[in-house]
Amino acid sequence: MPLDLPFLDAIKGFEGFAPQASWDYKQHSNGYGTKALYPGETIDKDTAEQRFQTELEKAQAHVESVAPNAPPGVKAALTSLTYNAGPGWAQSGLGELVKAGDWAGVSHLMLSSSFRESAL
Repeated sequence: MPLDLPFLDAIKGFEGFAPQASWDYKQHSNGYGTKALYPGETIDKDTAEQRFQTELEKAQAHVESVAPNAPPGVKAALTSLTYNAGPGWAQSGLGELVKAGDWAGVSHLMLSSSFRESAL
């Protein structure tokens, strides 16, 4: 399921555009928060867009594999989380709630301050 343009723009806005790679938590990143090929790599916006789309498709595929019946808003939130923090949430308490279809529990957990702090 393709994501709406405002959602894609929101992810890009959160990430920001950085043409030159710099250290970002676990890796060197550039573009819109995608993994750089090497430290200090410089890319243009077209390359950044291509990498963004590739990584977003991987994140969407992961969400679909874990939560094929999730409502669109939940899928969008989980896709953003997967893009930003990786797929580890699927093996956590959040993953258990998602697999159980407990959308109220998912929402409550994702809005909790302890979840937001642990997701950083």
